[in-house]
Amino acid sequence: MMMNLSDLKIGQIAIVDRIISSDNTTGIVQRLKEKGIVSNKTVQVLREAKFPSPLRIRVGSSKEITIQPQEAEMIIVKTDISAKDTIPDNRAELTEQVRTASLVSLTTIILVVIAGFYRILITRDIYQGNQAKVVANVVYNSSSTGTKNQTLETIDKSQVQPTKVASIETVNNKSDYPEKVAQTTNQNPNNYLRAKTHSPPQNVEPIAKKMTNKRELLELKQKLYNTIEQTWKTPINVTSIYLVKVDKNGAIATYEPVNQIATDNLEKTPIPSLVNSDPTTKKESLQTEWAEFTILFYDNGTLEVQPK
Repeated sequence: MMMNLSDLKIGQIAIVDRIISSDNTTGIVQRLKEKGIVSNKTVQVLREAKFPSPLRIRVGSSKEITIQPQEAEMIIVKTDISAKDTIPDNRAELTEQVRTASLVSLTTIILVVIAGFYRILITRDIYQGNQAKVVANVVYNSSSTGTKNQTLETIDKSQVQPTKVASIETVNNKSDYPEKVAQTTNQNPNNYLRAKTHSPPQNVEPIAKKMTNKRELLELKQKLYNTIEQTWKTPINVTSIYLVKVDKNGAIATYEPVNQIATDNLEKTPIPSLVNSDPTTKKESLQTEWAEFTILFYDNGTLEVQPK
């Protein structure tokens, strides 16, 4: 069945039969041929012409063009086509389609392999970072325990020994003559005072407590996420991961990049500007309650915060 191209419905496919030409339309015919509209070429209407928009069609299997309604009326098409008519009439075009599809498939496979390999690297870096922190914590706890034991042993000696000296002198003075009794009397108050008026060790810092309440951790996580998301402006090319320690108010006290990539991208993150710069306030906040979080800055612009 023959009809004008302008009579086709949206989605309908036809084959170009010819282009009506005259002396006045030679330029239009030449322009249509340059766009690929030639005999035995498949065409499909993608959008009807509605003023002031032109008619949008697909020529062949992939090329999309726009033409004016009066130009579409010059193109005669046939709609009674078979499946073989839809096959590209050009071997080079068919070869190009196959090549394009192969490249897309190969690119997809390569991207999947790279993504899997990169995920393995990130997981390994996180595991090594956590393992190093565990070893550091064990060493620190061992040294802290030894220091505390030495301090307590020193305090015990300073408290007990003067009491023994005072007791021995008191017993000897009871059996001595009056002059020694008087001399002992003058010494005993000092010994007794030294033994009894000792005070607890000063400047003993309270032990920091790690937050364990799930509800408080969730609230702190959301607060930290909102703060970082509002201040993160510079995009990151490679996903970067950081470990941060925050106080119960959500202020960042310390941070640590998990690998060299995170170190290189540190200035692109808002973490340094969010760190509590007042050493006194930071020390006091971490002596009460604190929590650790893992912050992930993804290369696609997304942010993730996970309790550690």
